[in-house]
Amino acid sequence: MFSPQPSRPSVKNHHLPLQKCFLFCRIDPVYLSAIRGFSFARTAAAGDSIFREGEPALGFFVVLSGRVKVFKLSVSGEERILHIISEGGAVAEAVLFSGMARYPAFAEALEDTQLLYVPRRDFLDLMKRHFDLALSVLASLSEKLRFFNGLIEDLSLKSASSRLAKYFLDMAVQLDSDRFDLDIKKNELAARLGIVPETFSRIIRHLSKKRILRLRKKHVQLLDRPRLERLSSGEPLA
Repeated sequence: MFSPQPSRPSVKNHHLPLQKCFLFCRIDPVYLSAIRGFSFARTAAAGDSIFREGEPALGFFVVLSGRVKVFKLSVSGEERILHIISEGGAVAEAVLFSGMARYPAFAEALEDTQLLYVPRRDFLDLMKRHFDLALSVLASLSEKLRFFNGLIEDLSLKSASSRLAKYFLDMAVQLDSDRFDLDIKKNELAARLGIVPETFSRIIRHLSKKRILRLRKKHVQLLDRPRLERLSSGEPLA
């Protein structure tokens, strides 16, 4: 099992791509050396637990490569995916300012993943000494908060078909192609969008029948982007 606790020397002399992390992309490069000095590299295999709900929250993680799933379990034991973090993302950075003593959810590697573990106390001490660093980190966190506000709005106000259409359009824009492969399993995607598996499958069949989109295994092809855009904007799936 993966352990977030330091078990080897700091990665001070290693060149890690911290600039790729949204949390660090705005900060002065001089602070990156300091962060490397008190942080620790970690490797997690697919399926490894990174932390469990209720464990002491002593730091946060930067995903250097691979993907991490953050989720909670319902009373019945059903997994509810909160989000999936890819390269450049941060996991549990909320522990920096929330004062939470324990992790509020589970985190698990979806594939072989390289992580950087950043101790909370050291990072907060650095921010206390450098006001410009604190402002840069807060700006990055504010941007992520706006993203999640939009996600909550989508989940609250948009239909399941609209949420799914928006996801496929966002992927197409991100990858600059109308053909791409899903980077997560279909059931994980459904859970991420707040759609039950049966509804997810029904929407995909309908989109395929209307020649709007084709999904075979993990391969996606957008067939009618204008129609998909209207659907993502709230047009009913007739």
